[in-house]
Amino acid sequence: MKYDLIFYMSRKTSNCEKRIEQYLKPIGFEENRVLSCTTPLDLGEILCKSLTLCHICIIVGGLDHNSDENISTVLSRVFSNAGISLQNVRKLQSESGQTGYLVRYKSQAIIVFPDSPDDIETMLDNKLAEYLEKSFS
Repeated sequence: MKYDLIFYMSRKTSNCEKRIEQYLKPIGFEENRVLSCTTPLDLGEILCKSLTLCHICIIVGGLDHNSDENISTVLSRVFSNAGISLQNVRKLQSESGQTGYLVRYKSQAIIVFPDSPDDIETMLDNKLAEYLEKSFS
């Protein structure tokens, strides 16, 4: 199963990419494309294209901004404007208290991770990788 990796206002891209691959490659997930963006408009365009190519899109970053550019605000607006009723939104917690999200819609998922390799590892280790394997492999 292929996934697109999107960095949104991220800093630790290489380390985050390695942690994600470390957990997903052994369970059959393969990186399709790695993309980056810095504005909500770019994120929307990239995400729409990615969802036509892959069942899973992983977004890293954008959670620590206190403005309209925060990923939570951007995604809420996108889903609301599209009239999408979500089947499953799950909050992901790391040991350090950082928050991420798993948004499931039909046969697709968007996973949002903070820009921290350690937090990504904790979130994937807390049964998320197992869930992805069962749901999408």
